[in-house]
Amino acid sequence: MASRLPAFVRDAGWLDRQRVRAYTLILFAAQVIGFAVWIGLSHGGLDPTGKPLGTDFMSFYAASKLALTGHAAQAWDPYAHQAAQDAIFGRQLGFWAFFYPPAYLLVCAPLAVLPYGVSLCLWLAGTTGAAVALARHWLKQQATLAIGLIPLLAFPALWINIGNGQNAALTTALFLGGCLWLDRRPFVAGLILGLLVIKPQLGLTLPFVLAASGRWKTFAGAAVGAAGLSLAAWGLVGTEGYLNFWHNSELARRTLETGLVSPGRMQSLFAALRVWNLPLWLAYGAQAVLALGVIVSAGLIAWRCKPDAFALSALMVSATLLISPFMLDYDLLLSAIPLGWLVVNGLKGGFRPWEKTLALVVFVLPLFARSLALNLHLPPAPLVLLILYILVARRIIGTPVTN
Repeated sequence: MASRLPAFVRDAGWLDRQRVRAYTLILFAAQVIGFAVWIGLSHGGLDPTGKPLGTDFMSFYAASKLALTGHAAQAWDPYAHQAAQDAIFGRQLGFWAFFYPPAYLLVCAPLAVLPYGVSLCLWLAGTTGAAVALARHWLKQQATLAIGLIPLLAFPALWINIGNGQNAALTTALFLGGCLWLDRRPFVAGLILGLLVIKPQLGLTLPFVLAASGRWKTFAGAAVGAAGLSLAAWGLVGTEGYLNFWHNSELARRTLETGLVSPGRMQSLFAALRVWNLPLWLAYGAQAVLALGVIVSAGLIAWRCKPDAFALSALMVSATLLISPFMLDYDLLLSAIPLGWLVVNGLKGGFRPWEKTLALVVFVLPLFARSLALNLHLPPAPLVLLILYILVARRIIGTPVTN
């Protein structure tokens, strides 16, 4: 029995397609039921804890209210933003800061045209639907395999994003949309990827990997897309809005450093070290070393191996997840891209030792990451995400170089 255990874990032969379908169906059903109960216990748009449904959406909706009333530049004024939030439910329920750049306010601007609950439902339905549809299409482009919806819909990060009313489905859809066009319309792919300027920390890896792989049309498209959206946002918020955003970055820094957002909710190496109460200089230093190492290694892999569009997508996203100190658990939805690429390649050509087991760990990570960090002071995300990056890199390095 003892001799069989390593193979049981290393090869995970028991994790076949039938079991994957069954397990993900159970997980999907459990999450749907859990959400249905949670919403059923809610009243007047407030959940059982007294917070608004889709809590973080309050920030986006309040920023939209300011923009629609001609005060877009005040979205980065905490007092004006707080007042706009208080007006949504007629009383103060908390404060959800708006740390996003003006380009994201341009995306949020129409939200407050509709009542809060309707807007939240349309936001989540639209962004989640786009992410799932694009993910399925992206996976189908890689192989003639039956790609079911249930494993995609059962991914826990999808439901964490829904519960928080967040934008990870939107950023995942942008990544997937850009990656789908990398070969056929490289400049268009860049334009789409450039829209990630709405959440700049997610685009830090792109210029290095795109340049190293020689995809200059995509590189140029990304620059045009980012600059174009930022310029359009200037038309909405003006110079005052950009200055307010810059001044508000001090509050964002204090939020990161002082635990106004609990480090247990974040998934970076920086946050893990802060969970253990290690000093700021060490947390920043370790995060910087990791980020530099990942960017350099990803660039070298892209330059030496010239991966195809699908492999390059997996490389960019798995690297992105390790770069920024400010990475929340709902952002783990992005890990579906490298995870899906690994699974498709395993189904096509066979899984390598440990790949199935580690893929399972990555899949369930969002389910346990926050609770392990908050309750047991064991933040697993940095190690698991580093393993995901290594798995992707190992497969690319072992693939023949393409033109």
